[in-house]
Amino acid sequence: MKNVKLYLKFGGKTFTAKTNSKGKATFKIRKFYKKGKMTAIVKYNGNKYYYSASISKKITIKS
Repeated sequence: MKNVKLYLKFGGKTFTAKTNSKGKATFKIRKFYKKGKMTAIVKYNGNKYYYSASISKKITIKS
């Protein structure tokens, strides 16, 4: 799906990104976080054709 707005909740902040013509989104995270494990949640609000969806993953920050 192209031009879809996605939300990323990570480290107490929410970031947004839009998908490109190939359906890929890139989030620009400008703040550096401490080393350790965190949980990231990506959410899609849905539209009249698709239901909303979200996924949560644990990530490890190494640098």
